[in-house]
Formats: sequence, structure tokens, C-alpha cells
Amino acid sequence: MDVSTSPLASPVIGAALPTPVADTGAKPEQFGALVPPVALGRGVLDGAFAVLDALAHADEGLGLTALARASGLAKTSAHRLAEQLVTLGAVQCVEHRYYVGPRMSRIGQRWQPDPLLRRFAQAPVHALAAQSHAMASLRVLHDDRLRYVCAAVPHGHAYMPDPADPESIARTATGRVLHATQPAGDVMLPDCWSRREWRNLRESLREPGATVIDRHDAVAGVCCASAPVWWPNGACAGAVTVTVHANDLPVGLPTLVSYTACRIGAALQQQRPK
Repeated sequence: MDVSTSPLASPVIGAALPTPVADTGAKPEQFGALVPPVALGRGVLDGAFAVLDALAHADEGLGLTALARASGLAKTSAHRLAEQLVTLGAVQCVEHRYYVGPRMSRIGQRWQPDPLLRRFAQAPVHALAAQSHAMASLRVLHDDRLRYVCAAVPHGHAYMPDPADPESIARTATGRVLHATQPAGDVMLPDCWSRREWRNLRESLREPGATVIDRHDAVAGVCCASAPVWWPNGACAGAVTVTVHANDLPVGLPTLVSYTACRIGAALQQQRPK
């Protein structure tokens, strides 16, 4: 693993970039039309979400029998709820198989992994993108997937899709930071790196100014530098990363990444509970 530690500098922060991802404009919508209002209750909502959760784990969709089994509902209940969800657009039915519907996609796009973290990180991440002339982001691990808290891309650059499987994620600089900063013993770390490598990485990331460098380890032609952001209690809040299409990272970029991570961490330190 390529880990570097650099002195914490104080570079001049550039102007913030506009948020690169436009809001969809979709408004959260209620499930009140599932059943008459007097019948709404915890059991009905649990059933509806059991159907949605079962479908969320079935890329090829589910027939009625499989849906009832996966959701733990009686077949008649699964059918009734699925058809009502189809009417609402939360589920779609194609050739007698049920899939997650477009309405859930619109609602899901409004989800933010950590709104408080996003509020403190947005300006520094935008400034990092402006200074590095590259994609900058703050990401977290959620359900074994990399999720964006916020990101910025200079004009003319494009987003890169994140790897989906755990081993590919763990080969990225971002994945290494996020895996290695989890509480010891809480999770099983991917075996693309040895236990000794994970242990050494965990220890090195506690050093001031530490960054993890990815030189084509995950994607050919792509280099990354990533640094952890720390909550006041010492837990990792996320990983700040810059991604460049190059043979190597520009000189000084890891220092800029670690500075940005420290800037966000300092803002979190100043946050006082109300």
C-alpha cells in the first residue's frame, strides 16, 4: 500500500464551484394511497417496505411466490401490496415479475448519507476541485458501497463510476481509507490486502497529514489521493479524494488533499450540540 505523510500546509483556498449535480426537483411523496387512512398502521407500512426491501435485493426481479418468500408475507398480502405499489409507481411489473419502480429512484436520489457532514464539507471540496483541476469528493461506506456526501468536478471533466464489489472498492485509495479507519474487529476486511497491510495502514492513517495514494491500483490510467476526515470523537467521518487521469499525481496534490480533510475536521470540531 502506498501511504504518505506530509506537513500540513495552508494553501490559498480558491472560489467554490457550483454544485455539479443538479437536484432532481422531485418531492418526497407519501404512501397514504396504499390503503384507506383508517387502515394505515405499522403492520401495513412494514409490509410495504418488506416488499420494497425484497425487490431492492433482486436485480432480476421476483415472481409472486418468490416475493412472498423473500418478504416474509403471505402470498395474498404480498400480491395486494405489490399491486398497490405498482399503481403508485414504487414498484413495476414486467412479465409477471416485480421490480423496484421509478418513484423509488426519485425518492432515493434525495437521500443524503450525512447532511451535517455535507454542510461542512461542501465548500472545502469545491475549493479542492478548483485548485486541483480534478474531480474532488467526500465519500463514506454504506452497505458495502461507496456513497457520495458531496462532490465537485471542474468544467470539462466527468464523473467516474465507482466500483461495486467490495474487493475493487478496497483497492481504491478511498476504499482503503474507509475500510482501515473502521473500529477494529467490527468488520471483516477484504482479503485483497493482508492483515499486516491493513494493520500498518490503520496505524499510519492516524498520523497528521496522512494520505493514501492509488497509482493505477484500481483503474488503469487513474491516480487518486485520499485522506480521512475525523469526527471530534475520533471516528472517521469519511474520505476526501481527488481523482486524476494521469500517469502520476501532480506534485503537492496529496498535501492539498490532507489539508482539505483537516479543514473539514476542524469545522466539525467547532460544531457544538444545540
